Amino acid sequence: MEYEVDNLLNELSQIDGILRVAVINNINKKIERSINMDGKCDSLVQAMSDVVRANMKYSRLSSKRNEIEDVLITYCDEIHLLKPLIRTARYFIYISILRDANIALTRLKLNEKLKIYLK
Repeated sequence: MEYEVDNLLNELSQIDGILRVAVINNINKKIERSINMDGKCDSLVQAMSDVVRANMKYSRLSSKRNEIEDVLITYCDEIHLLKPLIRTARYFIYISILRDANIALTRLKLNEKLKIYLK
């Protein structure tokens, strides 16, 4: 499984505009595997885990009861994409993208790669 995750992260990091990419453990709020994440990202990871958890909780409590496809957070200079893994709520993919990158293409490629590497 680690081999597949490493390949997934390597391929995602090749997408134009990608700054950082990681698999985050949503239970203990830690980085499992990453590319371009430094030691200063701990508080960022904890905050992103809280965002994913809050959205998952809302989804469970709402009348729609839909699974979350992803969460998009837009800043002045970059975009953060959080993608819970369907197989388990324990992990999610975190991607930081330049603001002027093509987010639609990034989402499309992410979904394609997830089908290949995490069947």
